[in-house]
Amino acid sequence: MNIGKVIRALRTERGLSLETVAFDVGTDASNLSRIERSLQQPSQDALRAIAGALQSSVAELYALAEGETLSKSRSKAGLQPADLMKDAVQMRKYFRSLTPEYQKVALELIKTLVRVQQKS
Repeated sequence: MNIGKVIRALRTERGLSLETVAFDVGTDASNLSRIERSLQQPSQDALRAIAGALQSSVAELYALAEGETLSKSRSKAGLQPADLMKDAVQMRKYFRSLTPEYQKVALELIKTLVRVQQKS
């Protein structure tokens, strides 16, 4: 599990600089950089602050980190774990920009695609 990569991916997805997030968290940019590069593990308080600054939750950060770990062991068709992570981040970004009504439509579309794929 690499929580630092997840933090960096969410920060860049949101177009936030290292300095901006560090300021919001109450730390310095070099400290946040060490966390993103996995040279230092954040405390639970720091992780909550980072998640808040990224408009996320600690649970989401861990879920994304676990997903990255799972994708490494299940990489198929030559895809790299970083590619899967980037696609997942992009999907979340688009999904969040939809109204609740269109989110339901998107979920139904995905369910349909999964059913069709399973029949193939």
